[in-house]
Amino acid sequence: MAVCKTCGCAIPLGRKSCDMCAAVGAVAPAQQTWTPPKEAAAPQELSSSAANWAAVSGAARPALPADLKKAQKKVREAWQFIAAIGLLNIGVGILAEAASITPLLNYFDWFSVGVGIVFLVLAYFIRGGSMIAMGITIGLYALDTALLFWTGHFAIIRIVVLVFLVQGLGSLNLLRQQRKAAANQSPDQLRAA
Repeated sequence: MAVCKTCGCAIPLGRKSCDMCAAVGAVAPAQQTWTPPKEAAAPQELSSSAANWAAVSGAARPALPADLKKAQKKVREAWQFIAAIGLLNIGVGILAEAASITPLLNYFDWFSVGVGIVFLVLAYFIRGGSMIAMGITIGLYALDTALLFWTGHFAIIRIVVLVFLVQGLGSLNLLRQQRKAAANQSPDQLRAA
């Protein structure tokens, strides 16, 4: 089967022109080339290398507002949970030691009060956006969980809590990247948005 040189359509067998050109009298529309407006700037991403383009843009894909809201919620839940653990350790540790409650003294003592204070301080810094504090919290909680397993206590729920805290660390990282990307935007980009 032959192809029309004017419009590119198929030419039926036994004919000299295609159906399209025969209908319009072999007049094909002229191909127009697009030219950008004179006041338009050249696209920066096409005139530079990929490495420069990634460096200029901050190499971070802008997150959707819904993703940012989820990340903020996860970070808020994480620091509130860590603060609750700290308050629980402080309260029950003081109660167990002051009242000499033997069943509680197996799990909570003055050391628990110290751990509770550390968790409260870490929750404060996590609330402020510290990834280091979140990493320390995850490390301490993982160490405490490992020690509980080693001593023979059933602590499977602590694994779920660790997964929750690691997700909070990922959300904290997303928020930090977005803050850095927003800080790196030039004033012209902010006015255009």
